[in-house]
Amino acid sequence: MEVTPSRPPFAQRMPRPKVRIRRAAPEDGPRIIELDRQLARFEKLAPPDDREARALLHWIFETKELEALVAEQDGRITGMALFYEGYGTFRARKFLYLEDLLVEESARGAGVGQALMAALAREAVSRGALRLEWAVLDWNEGAIRLYERLGARRHEEWLRYSLEEEEMKKLARE
Repeated sequence: MEVTPSRPPFAQRMPRPKVRIRRAAPEDGPRIIELDRQLARFEKLAPPDDREARALLHWIFETKELEALVAEQDGRITGMALFYEGYGTFRARKFLYLEDLLVEESARGAGVGQALMAALAREAVSRGALRLEWAVLDWNEGAIRLYERLGARRHEEWLRYSLEEEEMKKLARE
């Protein structure tokens, strides 16, 4: 029986490009938007339009309401993490909330996601944060495996709820 390897034998021996994590700079804006649109499509959502993209970059680079880390391999951005501070009221300490984590498909399995999560953990520790928190879609098995490998705890006792725009407006009219 002939078996076709998923990767050529020489590719299996090739070293993976080193992952470098850094804070995003304004010149990374177009790539951040490109990755954000990839993430939306992956999550089966409409990607941000140009107005929404400009608002996202405004939050990151002007008002600093949102922060961004990027992962580079061979000088090319292959992943990103968008996060912000939240408040743990019972402990009166801040926490970091990871809003978006994306590793482009060609870079998955190369340590990019783990490197971004480790950088986020260092950032949280340096700020004296209570925790690093995020949500993941229940069908995103690759991300779930990564998070479990990192030692993240799944909170079965907490159910996430949200009011989407139409429901929120309806409730606000009451």
